[in-house]
Amino acid sequence: MTAVLGKLGDRILDRLVPKASAKAAAEWYVHCYCRERSDFRKLCTTAGGTTRCGACYAFRVCGG
Repeated sequence: MTAVLGKLGDRILDRLVPKASAKAAAEWYVHCYCRERSDFRKLCTTAGGTTRCGACYAFRVCGG
């Protein structure tokens, strides 16, 4: 009886809690613009099917 309840609990848990490997997170940088000798970029992430990007910030001198 315990084995049957354990298998049933595992099935319910699999449906309620998504597996981490199916919704892996990814990060990448996106170039925004080059202004006043500074090159700007922002960090974008994808987690759980949702993509979000942060604010643009200066990270190097451009054209130099």
